Amino acid sequence: MNQIQLLLDEGELEKARVEALDHLKVDEENAEVNYLCAVSHDAQGMEREAIPFYEKAIDHGIQGDRRTQAYIQLGSSLRCTGKYHEAREVLEKGAREFSGNPAIKVFHAMTLYNLEQSPEAVKQLLTVLGSHADSPWMKKYRKAISFYAGRLDQTW
Repeated sequence: MNQIQLLLDEGELEKARVEALDHLKVDEENAEVNYLCAVSHDAQGMEREAIPFYEKAIDHGIQGDRRTQAYIQLGSSLRCTGKYHEAREVLEKGAREFSGNPAIKVFHAMTLYNLEQSPEAVKQLLTVLGSHADSPWMKKYRKAISFYAGRLDQTW
């Protein structure tokens, strides 16, 4: 697993993806490897392919920050592929488990926008901005949030 993370950190996304898939042939229920496999797909624009790996990572009990990230990134991938209702469900479940996480709330707000619930989406975004703009989670996802800001209506 450390090798896969190292490859991801070095930007060797395809090598990381292949390595993760190879590990899953031996241990398909490994939550960490499923998460890293999802990330390696997601980072290459393969959101649809990443979704089942994020789901398995959560289902198989991934813990800590990676669990939070799995909810955020699964919700984001579902939203990006036009599965807005599923994205909302995942992000709301993640928000219940990690109630103080502002990044989950931002991705949830994007999903609400796609579900034509703009007033609630704006309210949620303003609440996050007013109290969590400098949180480490917002900094972690700032690039993705900025990317999607001008592409809320696009799916991949």
